Amino acid sequence: MSDPTYLEPPADHSVKVPHLVFGLLFLGVAGIWALGTSDLIDGEQLAVLAPAVLVVAGVIGLVASLASGRNRSRRNAVPTHDPAYDEGYSAHEEPETTGLDITHDTTTETDDTDPTREIR
Repeated sequence: MSDPTYLEPPADHSVKVPHLVFGLLFLGVAGIWALGTSDLIDGEQLAVLAPAVLVVAGVIGLVASLASGRNRSRRNAVPTHDPAYDEGYSAHEEPETTGLDITHDTTTETDDTDPTREIR
């Protein structure tokens, strides 16, 4: 049999926001469970810690989402000015002309008024 060919995974090393949020939720629930089983917190404290874990994970997820969106837009942005093009050019200089007169186009002026005439 032949060896299967595997495609190489993409080299995307950005933070995956859903993975981050669910990882934080898992750690928070596991931490609350560990504190509850060791009798360090009681029911009233659990009623405060459980929603706090959800809120903190949500805020961190929002911040990560905004940060990754901002970095993505900067990465995909097209530069609007390249200083390399400014080398040797002064803003006060007139551009060089090629000697061609492009102000008057004589190729469309004909005496023939037939609109179906073939243009070559």
